[in-house]
Amino acid sequence: MFKPFQGDESSAIYDLTLENGLDRINIYGNLQITKDQDGLKTAKALHDFLTQLTTELENTDSLPDKIQIQDQKEVENPFL
Repeated sequence: MFKPFQGDESSAIYDLTLENGLDRINIYGNLQITKDQDGLKTAKALHDFLTQLTTELENTDSLPDKIQIQDQKEVENPFL
């Protein structure tokens, strides 16, 4: 797993993708947590990541109320 907000990298918990950025974390995909040992392992991995993410946010000095997210610029497909 990566350290939140410390570069551009991604990780996954099965089909749930976690993308790191300097100003945001994107989480998308599908994650099934089953009622068995594998589900427990999966839940702990998700919990550990969210705990690390929460701790990083809580320990950030001067955390703004809200950041401005710029719209992604659309790039023309060079293959068309």
